[in-house]
Amino acid sequence: MGLFSWFEGSGENSVEGLDKGIPQKTECYHIEGFLTCSYFSNAVRVADLLTAKHPNIKVDVSAYIKQQWAERSEELQKEFNVTQKTSPFIYEGCEAGKQKRIGGYTDFAKKVKDTYKLNVPLD
Repeated sequence: MGLFSWFEGSGENSVEGLDKGIPQKTECYHIEGFLTCSYFSNAVRVADLLTAKHPNIKVDVSAYIKQQWAERSEELQKEFNVTQKTSPFIYEGCEAGKQKRIGGYTDFAKKVKDTYKLNVPLD
């Protein structure tokens, strides 16, 4: 077998179907906040539990230093037409433009507890 034989279309070295074991992400959550915020840290921990138990869930986390948070918070308020200034800012949805605000940590924890039956602290 030659060094570049895997380029040939023999089919015996095919990688087709290799991703069948990777679950499709059907639910998405986004957590944004500043690094030193304890509620932000708690939300990330809950997200880790959630994705460990539900491989179809994707969670994106965006962390900011506190000085950057005020500007990012304003952007999120405009994007979602809300007045939430607190960290974390959590929203759901896999498609841009179709995302919906959940709220802060307590709102996210309640949603996770009610929807996925995970035992997580509410505050």
